[in-house]
Amino acid sequence: MNRESTNKNTNAIYLKVAIAEPILRKCLHGASFSEISLSVHKVIPTSELVLREYVFYLLDSSFITYNGIKKLYLIEPAGLDLLEIISVQADRRIVRYSDLTLKIE
Repeated sequence: MNRESTNKNTNAIYLKVAIAEPILRKCLHGASFSEISLSVHKVIPTSELVLREYVFYLLDSSFITYNGIKKLYLIEPAGLDLLEIISVQADRRIVRYSDLTLKIE
């Protein structure tokens, strides 16, 4: 993961869309971590550590939530909005899908 400082007080996190999008899509109907992992690995090989970091940042930014009783990750309204933005950007084909990144501040 790349961490770049946009100014002295804010650290931005950059997430690859190729990893974040399958996580968000899998959370549409609720998913366990193992289900998310399988879904992401179908798109791009990723270590468990990197996957856990992505889930953490998506949780921390309120794109997804975790239901501890059911042990499921669920998408939030902000995550739905993010999926729509990703779809629009991918459709424009200005940049290759594998090069798309999300900047989270």
